[in-house]
Amino acid sequence: MENNLFRSVRKAVRYWWVSILIGALAVILGVWCLAVPGTTITILAALFVAGFLISGLFEIVYAVANKDSLDGWGWSLASGIISVVFAIILLALPLETIIVLIFFVGFWMMFQSFWAIGVSIEMQKNGIKGWGWILAMAILGIILSIILIVNPLFATGFIIALFSITLIMYGILRIYYGVKLKSISNEFKKMDN
Repeated sequence: MENNLFRSVRKAVRYWWVSILIGALAVILGVWCLAVPGTTITILAALFVAGFLISGLFEIVYAVANKDSLDGWGWSLASGIISVVFAIILLALPLETIIVLIFFVGFWMMFQSFWAIGVSIEMQKNGIKGWGWILAMAILGIILSIILIVNPLFATGFIIALFSITLIMYGILRIYYGVKLKSISNEFKKMDN
């Protein structure tokens, strides 16, 4: 068993350069997204619509395929149909899609922040340290989500910046990981000699 694991690791580190390549592409894409914000928000809006369309279609298929075994399959079917209709409406109204995306992100962020407040209260009740930091971040999240909802221009810039920075950070992480894999690969080569 250990020999199989050792061989698997050996094979995995042999392709260390793939991680560096993925990282470099992610960094380039992140910088590009910052450089062309209009194109970036349009692409994000298209992905947003595609997500609704694909998830709706899968939900419809799931509901119909399981109608004999699920009691509430009609709710899944209705949810899938609503998602598909919503995607079609958004496809027909590209500018509104961007606005809906902004509101969606804002309300999603607000929901997650309220959830985090609940988590921090539970942590505090159970005597777990660090609950105050979670509470502070949740309150900051609520403030930012209100800003996103009230000021669409700020929200657009925020979404683009967040997406771009996430890509850049992911790229840096993959490059670092690739460098570490290369050093492990070099150690394996030394062991072979």
